[in-house]
Amino acid sequence: MTWVQPLCAFLLVASAVACSSPKVGYDYDSSANFTAYHTYDWVADKQEVTGDKRLDNSLVDGRIRTAIGTQLRLKGYTTSLNKRPDFYVAYHLGVKDMMKGSSTQDYIGDRAHGTFTTTSDIQPYKEGTLLIDIVDAASQQLVWRGSALAEVDPGMNPEERNELISTIVHAMFAHFPPQ
Repeated sequence: MTWVQPLCAFLLVASAVACSSPKVGYDYDSSANFTAYHTYDWVADKQEVTGDKRLDNSLVDGRIRTAIGTQLRLKGYTTSLNKRPDFYVAYHLGVKDMMKGSSTQDYIGDRAHGTFTTTSDIQPYKEGTLLIDIVDAASQQLVWRGSALAEVDPGMNPEERNELISTIVHAMFAHFPPQ
């Protein structure tokens, strides 16, 4: 494998979660006691394999885990030293091929004799999704999920991707813990 493949994968995923006007949302279990949460750990040491080479690499995993860890530390949560955390954290990624298009209709000719022409412009693009899950350690139940959906921009440089991933994860964690 060349160095270009991991770089391309990182660029696609990073921009998937961090590009033009991502949609961010969240959901949570209203019966969960979020005030009891102080420590966390990751559900798995290694990210689940998606089968998509754009997503399955250590560059992507490291960037996302760093952004999530930073937001949790800023909110006062610490990693569990005894491997018995109050909650677990996991994330899920997806990228799919999409099409977007537009059409313009013009009238050519004079009032009496003419015709309509339609010009269509269809562009392929990649749509990326990032989900972040918070799972209660005692009950093993999902108590919070943040989501982000955005168009992938493969033209970004690594610094821009890192900044935007951090921004997206920050926007997601603005709703954790829920008020």
